[in-house]
Amino acid sequence: MDGKRRTQFSTLPEFFAPDKLATVFPISRSTLYRALRRGEIPSLRVGKRFILSRSHLEQWMEENLCKKEACFLWPGE
Repeated sequence: MDGKRRTQFSTLPEFFAPDKLATVFPISRSTLYRALRRGEIPSLRVGKRFILSRSHLEQWMEENLCKKEACFLWPGE
């Protein structure tokens, strides 16, 4: 691991800022925001801010990642 403390996906609040998602996935902040701007990760945009929904992300991951055979169980779940 990179020495940063990781958060479990299930402990995230229902709505949260993208920086919280970076504590779950090993992805850089710039890569995360690039994916959000491209619409590759579902989000709500309010002005210049992105808001993420945990339930929408769960559904998106199941629909998209499982199709690509990249399904896995979240650690600790």
